[in-house]
Amino acid sequence: MALRDFPIPGILFFTSGNPFSGSYKGLNYRIDPVKGNAEKDITAHLEVCVWTGPLCSDLSEKTATAEFSLDVDGLAQAEEWLRAQYAAFAAEN
Repeated sequence: MALRDFPIPGILFFTSGNPFSGSYKGLNYRIDPVKGNAEKDITAHLEVCVWTGPLCSDLSEKTATAEFSLDVDGLAQAEEWLRAQYAAFAAEN
């Protein structure tokens, strides 16, 4: 069985409120679950960002960000988005 290019935990990991970060061939990524809040009109979702360099996400400039629904489909879309971000990164380097 081949290793996935962007190993990402399952949806239960994120619905439990856990953030996840990783890297793939020089492209760093972070996925944060955001809880919904009806009073503030915030729908539960995943926030995904990418950056390059040796520093953590808090100390780095994000090169791209996106939001996806906090469900299995949204997680699959986030993984596809990460692949597209890597393709753009690889083309530049």
